[in-house]
Amino acid sequence: MRSTFRLLDRLVPDLAARFAQRLFFTPPRAALREGEREILAAGRRETFAHRGGRLAVWRWGEGPRALLVHGWGGHAGQMTALVEPLVAAGYEVVAIDLPGHGLSSGDRASVLHFAEAVSDLAQALGGIDVLVAHSLGAAGATLALSRGLVVRRVVYFAPPARFEAIWARFRDGLGMSSRAWARFQRRAEAWLGLPFAAIAPADLAPSLRVPLLIIHGMADREIAVQEGERLRQHWPQARLHHVEGLGHLRVLKDAAGIDEARRFLGAPRR
Repeated sequence: MRSTFRLLDRLVPDLAARFAQRLFFTPPRAALREGEREILAAGRRETFAHRGGRLAVWRWGEGPRALLVHGWGGHAGQMTALVEPLVAAGYEVVAIDLPGHGLSSGDRASVLHFAEAVSDLAQALGGIDVLVAHSLGAAGATLALSRGLVVRRVVYFAPPARFEAIWARFRDGLGMSSRAWARFQRRAEAWLGLPFAAIAPADLAPSLRVPLLIIHGMADREIAVQEGERLRQHWPQARLHHVEGLGHLRVLKDAAGIDEARRFLGAPRR
């Protein structure tokens, strides 16, 4: 792929930029694990219309709503370890497949798409009390909060503060030159309708006043724990809980981390 991209960039640079854009914004589809499938099957499956497409949503329990938001290339099943503890605490738990993920429609996505889906679903539900998000789902949630989404408390698992490390992996993977990256960025920002600089969580955080708990695995090789620390520094009411020895996805199944999240969220506000 690197050789093909470099050849395209030399001979047909506009085609190379379109190829990079398609690749960058196309999420992989992760498979459900058996335990995740069972918990989803026990929920109430619903479909919500969303900007010409559909969002797949599952609901458990009764009470004020706790919204679970997965990350890039994930699905609602990855968040299901939180369902039973939050239902027991008195929440109605709602989990979403984000656009281009799981059973929701679409084949392209971005942090902006995530933010729009979270905001639109919250409005369709009549509001949510608390929000729990993972990875780039947390970046989308931060953008939604900066645009007016109102919740009482927020928990993020392994969130990014900025996107430079993600962009660097993509550039290195394709062997993109600085010229090719600039061309790709112009196309991508035009497609999104906003600059990359407008969506960095660390830049949006200072204006947010909702209390935040960040839970980050010390062994995370996808989004380093330093990202969680940077976000904590920029978010006025945030604290960081480290989890030893766990990586990017396993942190979502850690019983101690989940209990920390449940205690931080507290009882639902009725």
